[in-house]
Amino acid sequence: MKKSFLLIVLVIFAGNLLLAQRPKCLNDVEYALTSLKEVPRAKKYIDECFPGNESSADVWLVRANVYIQLFEYEIERNNKEPKYKIRWPEAIIIANESFYKAVEINPNVKPSRGLIDSKDGQLLTAPAIHDMAAEAMDKKNYTEAVKLLNLVIRSYKADAKKYAINLAIAYLDLSNCYKAMGDEVNEKKLLLDAAKINLAIPDIYLNLYDIYLKENDTVKCGEILTQAKKVLPDSLATNVKSYELDYFSMIGDTTKLKSAAIKMFEQFKDKPAVIGIIVNHLINHKEYQLAEKMLEEGLLISPNDVKLLQLMAYRFNCEALDFITLKDDKLKEKPKKYLEAEAALKKANEIFETARVWAEKAYIIDPDDKDNNTIFQRILVRLNLDVPPELQEKVDSYKQQ
Repeated sequence: MKKSFLLIVLVIFAGNLLLAQRPKCLNDVEYALTSLKEVPRAKKYIDECFPGNESSADVWLVRANVYIQLFEYEIERNNKEPKYKIRWPEAIIIANESFYKAVEINPNVKPSRGLIDSKDGQLLTAPAIHDMAAEAMDKKNYTEAVKLLNLVIRSYKADAKKYAINLAIAYLDLSNCYKAMGDEVNEKKLLLDAAKINLAIPDIYLNLYDIYLKENDTVKCGEILTQAKKVLPDSLATNVKSYELDYFSMIGDTTKLKSAAIKMFEQFKDKPAVIGIIVNHLINHKEYQLAEKMLEEGLLISPNDVKLLQLMAYRFNCEALDFITLKDDKLKEKPKKYLEAEAALKKANEIFETARVWAEKAYIIDPDDKDNNTIFQRILVRLNLDVPPELQEKVDSYKQQ
């Protein structure tokens, strides 16, 4: 029994001794890298040393250091010699994966003097790999981008608290890749991971809102907007406040919609584009007077703003259509109320005429605004007025698009 126990102890000791042994070939690698500063030679040595030593955390760590310096060496040389062609474009990825592998084999592995440890190495390589992922996304090579972004995320998790903003952005980029690939499950998962970090990145919350909206989950829509408002400063919250108007509109809470619209207008009354967003919601909820008042203030600041002029036309067009609906309803009643229907039609035409004036102003400034052209043409038809041939041609072209 004692012999068996002693044998087990000796086996364990021998195993630990083997793990602790450091391949001698690393000495040449480190000398070339740190003393001679000859990076290509260090690469040659580590490539010779690596096969057969894949179980050594020290080998992986030294390999990582060689390849991160190889990446920097090639960048510097390319900057000095524009004709120099990068020979090892994957060097930074090999470095990153090697840093991770080293600590995976031995969490306590330590670098030799002058070399970088595993945690710092992962964090140092992450930005360059993120840039490569962004380039892949620009080229719509989403499979490659996903692979690279997963490396980036794994790297920043080495110090998730300090690099929270970098991690959140990587999550967002990865979710956008999955969105482009049609993978809605992973898109949502990555956005939820990003949202847990609670940082001021509007797109995280807006994209999640869009997903919840698609799922008809009004509760989650409200919750994600509440979270966004807590973490985003006013300077970044414009779109979130716009989404909030959309949310109140969706749940049919006109009181909260008006209140939020007024607050948002007071904050952004000098920004015509934001006024346009606010007013559009109000018009769609038949808050015509309030919308008109805001548009008037906006037009005082920017009298030739086509969007505001077009929205003023839209405001009157919508109100006129309400009277057309009233007219139709009166004619459906039994007995039919012809006089009330006639009065409603007259009122509608009066308002259409006001809408025409605003639409024409916008058309004169910008005859190519699609929204305004569509409304302008319809108003002219309603009023039995001639439609300019060039306007009709533009409207007809929209139907073919």
